[in-house]
Amino acid sequence: MGTSVTVDTTSMVLNPVSSPAAQRTYVVFGLERGRTSPVAGVLRALGLYLGEIDEGNNEDKAFHGGKLGEMRATIAERNAEHDVWGWKYPTAVNYLPALMKAIRNPFFVVVYRDAVATALSRGQWDGEFLRRSPRMALHEASTLTNTNTSFALATGRPCLLVSNEKAERFRYELIDELADFLCFPRPDEELRERILAYIEPGSYKPFEEYFPATSNGSVVPEPEEESEHAR
Repeated sequence: MGTSVTVDTTSMVLNPVSSPAAQRTYVVFGLERGRTSPVAGVLRALGLYLGEIDEGNNEDKAFHGGKLGEMRATIAERNAEHDVWGWKYPTAVNYLPALMKAIRNPFFVVVYRDAVATALSRGQWDGEFLRRSPRMALHEASTLTNTNTSFALATGRPCLLVSNEKAERFRYELIDELADFLCFPRPDEELRERILAYIEPGSYKPFEEYFPATSNGSVVPEPEEESEHAR
């Protein structure tokens, strides 16, 4: 795997590949209250299966950081069921090093958000059990950002690093960059409009209200052959 970098409007890709293997796994992570949920929602809308999801945060509870053996067993089950799949968990970097040997052909999507904005969001939206003081929330966001960056630089695997600040300004481009990283077709205008409505900033939105055809798990589309947008 190389160490090259490609730069786009809302993101950069470390170690890009032009012809990915047919079987691969995508893991989405970043910060708590770091806007990983809308990014994961776009991936689901584009056709990536992200597991058994029953909440608006687009997280499969099987990957909430439980026992490593149980997560490895779930990974093996999903590998048998899907050629291309993934999961999202904001602080997955804390357990990813221990799971790397179990993850088949991993690709990573790392969402970056300004640490101050993240700390303010935690103070506003976290429940009483999760809420931190502003100083602690800022420290945690800054520390985890550094950990995520260190992992992305060291892993040698393809990593899409998404800027939330850029993504909120250029949502149209974000959709295309995520589709390109998946090596899936870019969406038609009807689907794009639904995705844009879904990721409009605000509270969590029920995925099935915007994408009823894929609310119970997406069917991954066939990757385009010789796609000019593939990375």
